[in-house]
Amino acid sequence: MLTWCHANIDPIKGQFCNKHLAEAEVFKNNNLGSNIKVSISASPPPHTLYYTIMLKSNVMISRFSNCICNKLNLKFCRRMGIAIVGIIIQALSCCFPPTVQAAKYVFHRANYCLKLKKKFQVVEDKMTTLTKIREDVRSETRKTRLTGVCEAWLQKVESIEKKVNNIRAEYYITMESNCLSGCCPNVYARYNYGKLLMQTTDEILALSEESKTMDKIANRRELRAVESMPVKRFEEQTTMSHTLKELFTCLKTREFKRIGVWGMPGVGKTTLMGTLNNLMDDEMFDIVIWVTVSKDWSPRKVQDDIARRLKLNVEKDESDTSVAGKLHSYLKSKRYLLLLDDVWKKIDLLSIGIPNCEELDGCKVILASRDLKVCNQMGTDRNVKLETLQNDEARRLFLEKVGEVSPCIHSEVFEKILEQCGNLPLAIVTVGMALRRKYSKSVWNDTLRSLLSPAVGKTDLDEMYELLRFSYDQLSDDIKNCFLYAALYPDGHDIYIDDLIEYWKAEGFFEDCKSFADAHDRGRHILETLLDASMLQRSTRPEHVQMHQMLRDVAMKIAFPNGESPKFLVKTGVKKQQIPEEKEWEQVERISLMSSDLNCLPMQLNCPELTTLFLQSNPVLRVIPETFFVRMSKLRVVDLSNTEIQFLPKSLFALSNLRGLNLNGCRHLKAFPSLKSYLLVPFVKYGHLENLELLDIRGTGITCLATEVRKFPTLRSLKVSSTNFADYVGKAATIPQQLEELIIDVERNDTQWNSKAQALVHELVKLENLNALRFFFPDVECFKRFTEYSVAWPDRSWRAFQFIVGLHDGGSKLSVGRWSGYLRFAGGASIPQGVQATLKHANAFELLDHEVVQDLSEFGMKNMYGLESCRVEGCKEIEYIFVGDDITLPCLKKLHAIDLPKLRGIWKGIVPQNGLASLMLLDLRRCPSLTMVLTLSAAQQLCLLEELRVKNCSNITEVVGYEETVKEGSILPKLKIMILNNLPKLDCIHKEESPLLTWRALEKIQINNCLLLCKLPLREHNLDALCTIRGEKEWWDALKWKDSTLQEKFQLLYKSDE
Repeated sequence: MLTWCHANIDPIKGQFCNKHLAEAEVFKNNNLGSNIKVSISASPPPHTLYYTIMLKSNVMISRFSNCICNKLNLKFCRRMGIAIVGIIIQALSCCFPPTVQAAKYVFHRANYCLKLKKKFQVVEDKMTTLTKIREDVRSETRKTRLTGVCEAWLQKVESIEKKVNNIRAEYYITMESNCLSGCCPNVYARYNYGKLLMQTTDEILALSEESKTMDKIANRRELRAVESMPVKRFEEQTTMSHTLKELFTCLKTREFKRIGVWGMPGVGKTTLMGTLNNLMDDEMFDIVIWVTVSKDWSPRKVQDDIARRLKLNVEKDESDTSVAGKLHSYLKSKRYLLLLDDVWKKIDLLSIGIPNCEELDGCKVILASRDLKVCNQMGTDRNVKLETLQNDEARRLFLEKVGEVSPCIHSEVFEKILEQCGNLPLAIVTVGMALRRKYSKSVWNDTLRSLLSPAVGKTDLDEMYELLRFSYDQLSDDIKNCFLYAALYPDGHDIYIDDLIEYWKAEGFFEDCKSFADAHDRGRHILETLLDASMLQRSTRPEHVQMHQMLRDVAMKIAFPNGESPKFLVKTGVKKQQIPEEKEWEQVERISLMSSDLNCLPMQLNCPELTTLFLQSNPVLRVIPETFFVRMSKLRVVDLSNTEIQFLPKSLFALSNLRGLNLNGCRHLKAFPSLKSYLLVPFVKYGHLENLELLDIRGTGITCLATEVRKFPTLRSLKVSSTNFADYVGKAATIPQQLEELIIDVERNDTQWNSKAQALVHELVKLENLNALRFFFPDVECFKRFTEYSVAWPDRSWRAFQFIVGLHDGGSKLSVGRWSGYLRFAGGASIPQGVQATLKHANAFELLDHEVVQDLSEFGMKNMYGLESCRVEGCKEIEYIFVGDDITLPCLKKLHAIDLPKLRGIWKGIVPQNGLASLMLLDLRRCPSLTMVLTLSAAQQLCLLEELRVKNCSNITEVVGYEETVKEGSILPKLKIMILNNLPKLDCIHKEESPLLTWRALEKIQINNCLLLCKLPLREHNLDALCTIRGEKEWWDALKWKDSTLQEKFQLLYKSDE
């Protein structure tokens, strides 16, 4: 028995028919074998073609009919089609069981066409529920940072919302669509629409379920396996590279649990340890802990550093045993790597709270020490010695630091100086920087003569001391004093630059500088000299410096000359500090007992030569005896900040030579008493504190500024908090008229500041000598009053200002470092003349939440000529950051564009040559209208750009756009870091390959949630500089490469973020 099925096809779709004929052939070959015969015949009328399909009765007719109906889009009436298929199935099901399964398949597919209105309503209801869930999530996380999972979920909801909107638009079109001249509904259209409805319902339900289990708020205490350390690169130093590889081998060797690194001072142990730390990942260890132990270490300091790294809460008064228990409890279940740098003595790790690594799987300890004996005492399984540099490595490093060497310098002198450095990296850097750009032959000869001066019984440490002492001897006397003063701070302490300079001034190092502005300029100059000579080093914190341990040792040795009384008494960072013996105090010029557990002081000390006393950061110091300062007549600097003192001793006000008094953070100090009460004290003479220049009472409990404060005739710098004006009524003048610097930090909880500010501005405008001011102006009118009526602003150049105009949230969002000229304008609805005028003097600008501005050019590009850093955030109308063809910002180094919903580009118009020539950092975040980061011509002008960050920009498709007009030049030649995060539509870095885009300087690539990006613009030459490629494993595995060999090479640099 044979069954015939005919299908009439319009000749206009002849090609379409041929396509489906091929599909029928496939169906025949794969499903029905020889049981189907397909033929094509033409018969009158000539415009009609017939597909004649013969099937034997034992063929699954229903399945084939369904396939033909779907593929060829036959215009059968829905009910008629179902009825016919039903009759056929009923007739054959009793004889042919396979037809039952076929029937289920047919009716499953037919179900897509049924009850479309009900299915549509289900989609609407589920989407309404999902929308409410999304609003709850947004409300819950409005003031917090979202997890990546939550951000991705919100994006999925936004995507499904767009899909539902399209479904709504197609509903009525589909329901009214008919075929057969309107005689019956369009089955094919309903089938596709119904299928879409059911798929969308499933997607919505899946997102609703996902919302129940996902983490919404990012854990701010989340631990990263590795925290990067700031270290210098040493690619060309094969000695250190070899040692690093040896350490990696030790880490992979199961038997080596404790590993020692030892070598003489200055050989590079800290650099090696820091590099090792940065190369670790979470595959080998759950947590990598870095601790700098230092010479003045204590068990509690090590515990605090580890607890801080683990983000564990530790109270100040908590016992060491309790802290050890917390550390042990946390680490016993972790694969940890403990890196201990600068270890001087044996440390009992178990008593500190470190679980025994010998008893745990996957745990290691690496310690670095100058002494091999210390490593052995710590029970190391393997000790690795870090040797000095090889001759060629030392030469390269020395040449790098010295710079150009004059031809008049004899090669023999050069070689002998290099030889005297002993191939020690620290010595080479120190001596090299001292000789940098020194072209005089006499200077080089004298340098060699100093280095060759005889020294008896040298040890390794003595040799290093002689080398570093040489650099010290090259300094002028005033710079030497400044260098030695920095040694009053503990090992590894971050020294705030402004504090250091102000203490130098108070000590009398800048006697020829009459104003604070002149003193700051001189201090900055000296600081740069010390940094350039490697006598100080920059901290990772902006506007802070540190002194290297070896250099601090040199300073201490100078301060303790043989056969003479010591000039310094320095006992910093010592827990359970004992009061030094009286003989230790008598002849010293400077005393530092900071950052200790000092809890009491003697009633009186005889220190006739003392000029500086550091007692800050002693959290248990509560009382200073009334007569403590009586015999310290030469005292010029007293720092009591961050102590628990409640009262100031009366003897303090007898210090007629006192220049600087720092009480910052003395929260229990409730009053700055009237000075009249001290006139009755016998040992206090009239005219006390008559030379006080610097007073800092920020963070104290003082609620009013006594009227006596403005009577200090020499007070030049006053630093206060807004809460110090709690009782301020604005009737009596509070601010001393001779002030040069005024800093007012506004506390977030100070709700009365707006009214206080209005009154204080009336005093500010009268200060004739003011040249440094930090102030929060609550509104534009208040700021306008100051700029228009101030007798000091801006007739002459100010040393520094930090103005916040408009909304205040308690702090700056822009890390501007030195605030020589910082302006923040928030919540504006216009562009005030005062803001534009102030911009002329600013080097950092923040524009937040402006309501109408469309580009920064509206503020006047000439006004922003000197900007070095700029942040634009939350401005809803901005479409371009800059607009114009003749705009030049030669100083701009950092640009941040954040939460700009209409932003279409950085620059509109032709980017002029050198328009952004100094830009080093470009940061783009949450700019949904942006489709491309840079045009090729714009990128060509960013010749100094080092870091590019693009995050959460949902419509970006490429980083650098193609332009045929750009034919020559280099593109982004200095770019070192590229971070691309959460760019769902990004499918390429640069669509058209260009020989101008070589990416030769790239050191780090980080790609996250950019799954459409399937190709990286990397070539063989990129291996020279590239250090790491980070991203999800799924993305990395899907990347396409031109060459499998190249893929293998870059695989070595890849690190998974999962």
